[in-house]
Amino acid sequence: MLVLDINDAEITLTRNGEELYRQPGVASVAPKSTVFGHEALARARLHPQQSHNEFWQRLNADPVTPHGRGVANQADLVYLQLQELRAATGEKRPAVVLVAPSAVTNEQFAVLLGIASEAGFDVHAIVDASVALASRQDWDGPCGVADVSLQRATVTQVERMDSDGGAMVRRTAVDEIPAAGFAALVEGWIDVVADRFVDGTRFDPLRIADTEQQVFDQLLAGIDTGAAEFAIEVNHHDVTRRVSISRHALAQKSTQRYELFARALGGAGTLAVSHRVLRLPGFAGFLQQAGHHLIPLAPDAIDSAVREQADAILPRAEGAGRTRGARLIASLPALAGSSTTATPVKRPTHVLCNALAIPLVRDVSASEHPEYRPGSPNFQIKRSENGISVVPAPDAAISLNGIPIDFEHSAAAGDTIDSGNLSFQLIAVVDGEADG
Repeated sequence: MLVLDINDAEITLTRNGEELYRQPGVASVAPKSTVFGHEALARARLHPQQSHNEFWQRLNADPVTPHGRGVANQADLVYLQLQELRAATGEKRPAVVLVAPSAVTNEQFAVLLGIASEAGFDVHAIVDASVALASRQDWDGPCGVADVSLQRATVTQVERMDSDGGAMVRRTAVDEIPAAGFAALVEGWIDVVADRFVDGTRFDPLRIADTEQQVFDQLLAGIDTGAAEFAIEVNHHDVTRRVSISRHALAQKSTQRYELFARALGGAGTLAVSHRVLRLPGFAGFLQQAGHHLIPLAPDAIDSAVREQADAILPRAEGAGRTRGARLIASLPALAGSSTTATPVKRPTHVLCNALAIPLVRDVSASEHPEYRPGSPNFQIKRSENGISVVPAPDAAISLNGIPIDFEHSAAAGDTIDSGNLSFQLIAVVDGEADG
């Protein structure tokens, strides 16, 4: 099964779980050629008038200026990137399930289906991304799904309803927060870096396109690493200048934008957060401090949900046998069991590092482990009646099962915590034997 997630922060195409394409929905339109994705990002600050990053959100015929070869409007850019995606499949007319952000309108779906057909795709269904994500999770009470794309952040309210065929998850409301879109956040972060250069080196990298592009490239790369602090350097006339920037400083710059998002959430509740949200400096921690219970989602969560829901998704469209029969699927069976039937989480009893385990008889900091190395990011393992949780130290860059976290996160036996060059594993010891 081909699954195409059209969130333009990273347009993602997978086949049976294998990633074929992951590129941002960004284009650089030159008179003779148009490039997309990372190649377009690498030109964004050098040629800003040629850079376009709104075409997936607009999905309309608004003009593109200046024109390029085969590019007159926003829909043309969607078509050309879809052709690039089709080429990545190696198929002449691949069948695909499209996954779309909840904020896409019915009118835009109609445009998208037409463009996708022209680009060589046979669309079997369009699935609401938030519904797909929520269908695999277990929660009590109100639940929202938070995601971010280039031009907006969204929070989608979902509910679980009982029916004759079993529990169903459906979308009830969608709020858009344009000020918290990834592109807007990046602009603020670039200003932070530029101010650091001016204060520390008396050089403003934003005055020159080449040095601005250097800042832009390294800032995006640094954010993706999840590092608590990373260096950015610019070279101009063979003189290299360097500053360090922390995720904490970037998070502080974005506080007002994060607050706008929090207002859209209303009261505290359960919030499933995409891996794109988890990458934003300080965002997940901010939401947790506001009282929300976070359910972090893995980068492959959408692909996994669609493949697990194949029986519910595909028959609806395949009965029509034509692309025009595809329609939006905004409700899906609840895959997660109720809290009474869910598989119990195995509570860890020890934390293991380099073949040495210490017991979790109380709250334990990583720095207390004999294998901990001074200078490594620190974290705490907390015990409570509800189980075990991992709490990063302020500005500590750690990851849980490969996902960077900057907030308190529940954990179970078998989970792995990466801290610098160290790897800690939570294990359960029963009758003297390690299990998991």
